[in-house]
Amino acid sequence: MPHQPTVIEVRLNSIAKCFTITVNTLDVLVNTLKIHGLEAMVNTTQSLLNLVQTVKQGKNECAELMEQTHVILSAIIGVYIKSDTGAELPPSTLNEITNFTQ
Repeated sequence: MPHQPTVIEVRLNSIAKCFTITVNTLDVLVNTLKIHGLEAMVNTTQSLLNLVQTVKQGKNECAELMEQTHVILSAIIGVYIKSDTGAELPPSTLNEITNFTQ
């Protein structure tokens, strides 16, 4: 009988798919718009994606943290996309984003 994924496994797989899209979107922003302040975010998001695929313990907490992080990353991407400044944000906003990624 094939393994039936648990609810938490389904959640983790779902968030991994969302993070893959997020990493790709951030990568496009960095490379196309030359937004170098987001490079650390791309690396951090890629690392989180790799970790979520290998988590063994605390799966529920991991899924919850990843879902919350994805919401924040989506908001940051939205700020860049909706920016009236051609992808350039004020230094104070860039500092807050950099602090978040650290």
